[in-house]
Amino acid sequence: MLEGRYRILHELARGGMSTVYSALDERLDRPVAVKVMSAALSTDPAFADRFAREARVAARLSHLSAVAVYDQGTDDGHVFLVMELVTGRTLRDLLRERGALPPALAVSILEPVLGALAAAHRAGLVHRDVKPENILLADDGAVKVADFGLARAVEADQSSTRTGLMMGTVAYCPPEQISRGSADARSDVYSAGVVLFELLTGAAPYAGDSAMAVAYQHVHSDMPPPSSRRPGIPAQLDELVLRATHRDPAGRPLDAGAMLAELHDARIDLGLPVVPVPPRPHVPAAGASASDTQRIARLPEAGTAAPGPITATSTTAPHPARPAGDLQHTTIQERDRSEPAAAGRPGTGDAAGRRRRSRRRGAVVVAIVLLLGLLTGYGAWYLAVGRYHRVPEVAGSSRATAVNLLRGAGFTVDPAIDQAYSETTAAGMVLGSEPDAGSHLLSGHSVRLVISRGAERFVVPQVAGRDYAAAQQAFAGMPVRLVRRNTADGTGKIAPGQVIRTDPGPTAKVKRDATVTVYVSTGPPIVAVPDVVNRSQDDANSALTGAGFKVDVRQDYSDTVPAGTVISQDPAARSSVAKFSTVNLVVSQGPKLVTLPQIRNGTPLILARNKLEGLHLKVKVKRAFGGFLDTVVGMDPGAGTQVREGSEVVLTVV
Repeated sequence: MLEGRYRILHELARGGMSTVYSALDERLDRPVAVKVMSAALSTDPAFADRFAREARVAARLSHLSAVAVYDQGTDDGHVFLVMELVTGRTLRDLLRERGALPPALAVSILEPVLGALAAAHRAGLVHRDVKPENILLADDGAVKVADFGLARAVEADQSSTRTGLMMGTVAYCPPEQISRGSADARSDVYSAGVVLFELLTGAAPYAGDSAMAVAYQHVHSDMPPPSSRRPGIPAQLDELVLRATHRDPAGRPLDAGAMLAELHDARIDLGLPVVPVPPRPHVPAAGASASDTQRIARLPEAGTAAPGPITATSTTAPHPARPAGDLQHTTIQERDRSEPAAAGRPGTGDAAGRRRRSRRRGAVVVAIVLLLGLLTGYGAWYLAVGRYHRVPEVAGSSRATAVNLLRGAGFTVDPAIDQAYSETTAAGMVLGSEPDAGSHLLSGHSVRLVISRGAERFVVPQVAGRDYAAAQQAFAGMPVRLVRRNTADGTGKIAPGQVIRTDPGPTAKVKRDATVTVYVSTGPPIVAVPDVVNRSQDDANSALTGAGFKVDVRQDYSDTVPAGTVISQDPAARSSVAKFSTVNLVVSQGPKLVTLPQIRNGTPLILARNKLEGLHLKVKVKRAFGGFLDTVVGMDPGAGTQVREGSEVVLTVV
């Protein structure tokens, strides 16, 4: 008896770290499983504290496919954990019976496993020891995952030996857990991928002479596709196994929920039906285990002298061996049959009558005692078992169907409902019940339905044009991972430090813990300026605007550069500047021309010279008849002619 409450009945299984017993919770009158840790672990007070903390975390996990943790404690040096008792076998037993499983059955078993792990990951709990031995297959077809949090408590104990744990779990350990001792949700994804490999092929991917040899392969080898071991496995399942068992955790699905969604997609693509778990061979009748039968068979009958065990064979044999208590009864019967021989003697008739009346009274008394015994037995059975009903499985059904099932099983249905997200169950359908399916409750007890809200998705907000701090505020409260990526703005419209865009884009719906990349502007990109000197203005303008620049043009005269051709540019050709900035061009107007003015004949030479030199022309004087009067009588070229600035004009004077 542990803590005066849990009565140990018999041993169920024994391992290197613990022993599991079938027990009875006498306070709540329900069967439970009690896992008692080994003495090597229990004697360490630090381990007991860690074990208690991990058990409390695991007890908060509530899922149809997770073995419920009811209690934990320490009694007389025994550290123990009280859990839901699941009648059935482990996945390891099924693999021993059948070897490789068909893809439909493998997927049908792994889906509830991933569902339980996904619930744990959402609660911040990592299993750390996913393997076939910790996956239970109940006789009612349910698949349940056991030992949440226990591996963490054992691994944290530095004083205890790890040999048993390593030999038992290394075939499913992810590389990071082996090499660094770290584990997160993606570590459970790796182990689940190895379990799927074994379900499809019948054997673990790696084998070796020692645990170290197997661990080395996990760390340094890529997982082979299951189809390389067993031809005919669909490519979608190959790809899922390889993704889940990627050596780099970043290459795996983010958590069990993401892997469950991929597995669900693969099931739909392949058209795989949901198939039930095959029953185990020779399952005992419901409610009576072999140990129970033996205990009942060893109870002696009232009034007998402690006979030996009465087996089913002895009660059905044609000539059963009589127990010691029956010998006296047989002798009395033989003596009674001999009495009529003395009936002729005086007084023997009255004595015979009394004996007959005595026998009748004895028979009546025996009948009454038997009837009272039956009534007492029935009352005890009803109080202990008969008035309790098993909550039916309602997951996957419509609400109306679930209500009918629960009422048909003798329960009332709570008008209030709980809701939860599910990647596999459509919105409005039943995810499960509270208490869980398989629970034993009093007739008329209220059961609350858990309804699916469908897949959990979050809408990406519009943050383009805001600064990064404002974008972070917009995503506050959303369970997604933001990744900032600085990049040049190719449009020239977004100032440095402002958000250009997000990936996925605004209004997109993403899963919990999805990655959203926020691209933040570093300003325009830096590009080289094209060389446009000596090109026509139109060509230069096209080249610069095509490269993303603005163009500013200024005209100037040039005696060497043809009109309409670029004389110079600023910034200079091939210099690196920000895209969308302005390039200044100087375009040639050709040489500067001067129109010769009208100089009338008789104009004094000095006035004519001043007028022409004021126009930056050179004056040459040609004297006729001695030119003593210094009076202009002609000009070459004539008035109105356009000449280049600095050209020579000939004045004829007399």
